[in-house]
This record gives sequence, C-alpha cells and structure tokens, in this order.
Amino acid sequence: MKVRSMKNEKTIHDEIYRLSSGKGSGIVVTVVKKTGSGPAETGTKMLVYPDGSTLGTVGGGAIEKMAVERALALFNDKKNHLEEFVMQNAGEGTQTGMMCGGTATLFFEYYAPHHHVYIFGAGHVGSALVYHLKALDYFITVLDDREDMLNALQGADEKIHGSFETVLSDKAVERDSYFIIATYEHRADSLVLNRIFKEGWKPHYVGMVASRRKQKIMLKELKKAVPEADTDVCYIPVGLDTGGGLPHDIAISIVAEVQKIRYQSNGGHLRDQG
Repeated sequence: MKVRSMKNEKTIHDEIYRLSSGKGSGIVVTVVKKTGSGPAETGTKMLVYPDGSTLGTVGGGAIEKMAVERALALFNDKKNHLEEFVMQNAGEGTQTGMMCGGTATLFFEYYAPHHHVYIFGAGHVGSALVYHLKALDYFITVLDDREDMLNALQGADEKIHGSFETVLSDKAVERDSYFIIATYEHRADSLVLNRIFKEGWKPHYVGMVASRRKQKIMLKELKKAVPEADTDVCYIPVGLDTGGGLPHDIAISIVAEVQKIRYQSNGGHLRDQG
C-alpha cells in the first residue's frame, strides 16, 4: 500500500472537497459502525486513489489492506458499497484474520471526475495537451506503449503503460469522455479509433491528429470495422484553425475545440456577437 504525501499538507477533507468538485477520482472509505474491539474507530476516513495510494486511515493492519483492495476493485464498478469486516473467528461478515474481536462496517463512496480526457500518445503533442488541460477541470489519463515517454511526461492525473490493443481492457471507461488520439503511427491511430467504438466506450468527443487525406482513410476503416460507429463525434483532423504548427500550437487548437464542444459554443469571435 502506498501512502500519498500531499503537497502543502492537505487534509483528507480538502481532498474530499476536491473530488466532490469533480476534479479527480477516488473512493472515500468511512467507518460507519463498530462493535467490540478493534483498530477502526467510528467516523475515521481513508481516501483511496486509482493508483493504490492512500490518505488517512481506517485503523491499519489487515482490515485497512482489505479495504484498499476492495476500493480498487470498486473503481471498475463505479458504485458505492457497504461491507462489514469481522475481526474474530466467528461472524457473517468478511473475515479479516484479525483476532482483536469485534466488527467494523465500512462505507465505500465512489467519486468520479466530471470531465475525463483520455490522451493516446505521450509524445510532444500529448505532453503539450496535458500542460494546457491541467489548468482546467479535467481528469487527464495518458496512455502509451512507450514506458520511457510516460515516465518523462509531467502533470497527468493518471498514466497507463500498455499495448494499444489491450490498454484499458481491465478498467471501466468513463462514459461521455473526451478521447484524443496522437500516437506515433497510422496503425496505432486506426487501432485506437476503432477500439473506442468497438468497446462501447460511448465517447462525447473523439479527436485525432491527422491530415485530411488520412481522415478519409481512417473513417473508411472505422465504418468497415464498426458500421454502427457514430462518426458525428469524430473530429479528424482535430482542432480549430487557430494557426501554428508547433506542439503547443496544435494543443491549444485542440483544447479550444474541446471547450467549444463541451460548452456547445459557436466558437465565433466575441466582438462579433451582438
């Protein structure tokens, strides 16, 4: 179990407030009932993050280890959960193996980010996207099969190393999320685009760094692989025409488009609006 060290010594209540504002993902574990002896005191809380790190405590020992394992499993279900843990040989709840006696009932409360962005590709554009999106209220997940690129990238809420063929297959993907595809090769781009619709991830927006020629090829391949795919949510090439061709120029044009879609704006000049 990894205990998270918070900058500026934020309290668990600070973090719960942040999560309740939709700025992150986590599960708050609260001791809601206790009988007999045991380390878990009623009202104590522990926050479990998707990477397994924790803040706070529900008593330590076997019960805390089991609580973290249960919380990590619940990230896939995305549901709240109530469970009684038994700290003695007899009882109907989940056995902890602890011999101090008594029981502890834990409530697991799931918090999901309000807006989730999945970025496939940790290269220059992906890194620039994280830099600009981080200032907004998005939960940012970056995925790549190059571990060194992921390790070098700063600022993402979550970094996942894995093959583009299987990454996220063991995780529940947030519905109505924003997907941005910026991998290093055509094959990977096409694979990710098709998987988004094959897996039923229900995207709100799918953007891909591509040329107009590549657009026709990609959408043709998508329709062949997934005939029912909703191409209306696909933005290929990605971004608004803001000019510039450097990674940060491209990232700014993409973030502008994401914001336009999110707020259903016409994207026009403010000075031209009556």
